Amino acid sequence: MAVDFGDPRNGFRHSEVVVFINEEVLSNGGSPDFYLTFRSRPWNEVEDNLQSVVADPQVPRDIKRACAWSALALGVRVAARQREQQARRVRRLRGQVEECEGAAWTLALELQRLREEREEVEDREDVASQLHRARNDLKQALGERDALRKRLIQLELSQEVAPESPDEPHRIGTWPVDAGGRREVLATGSQGTQDVESEAQMASPTGMAPHCTWAQKFPSCLSALQGMTIPSILCIILSKCS
Repeated sequence: MAVDFGDPRNGFRHSEVVVFINEEVLSNGGSPDFYLTFRSRPWNEVEDNLQSVVADPQVPRDIKRACAWSALALGVRVAARQREQQARRVRRLRGQVEECEGAAWTLALELQRLREEREEVEDREDVASQLHRARNDLKQALGERDALRKRLIQLELSQEVAPESPDEPHRIGTWPVDAGGRREVLATGSQGTQDVESEAQMASPTGMAPHCTWAQKFPSCLSALQGMTIPSILCIILSKCS
């Protein structure tokens, strides 16, 4: 028997077909040798050997028919083997696809983690930038505060050194720029001098201006000069010296 129906790799699903092929091989004077020799070989080798048998004029026609039926059974066997190989290849590819999907899922999780870390880094950089700006603003505010404090201290010191006293008896006047003002100051100085001399004559028993020293005249002159400006006093002194 060329084809064994009990062989799961023969590719046939119906026993009647296997029986018919075996009968055709045997009825044409063939043997199981051709089938058993090439049952594990690829189809191109099976076809090449069948072609050599068919093309040989010395081979009887019945033997050629028997080899043809055996080649037909071998073709079914090769197709079954290819289907099995294809199924194994599909299973292997599916396993690779599942592995790739798992790797892709892992990479997606890693990408999500890296994205979150990048967002955290950007948030930290943003916070650091805000802190840097706040530090600069605080430094500027402290500098302005120190400058204002220094100006305040200088102002307080200047007020302590030269305080304002509106009731100060000795006023310091300015010498007038125009001629009329200067004449008025001179007239005021002369009037002050006459007032001093009149007070001295009234104080004398004879009504004449007594001859006295500068030390004796100083108290009365000092009381008369109070309230006068320095330019007026200078005018009086210059008029007496002339």
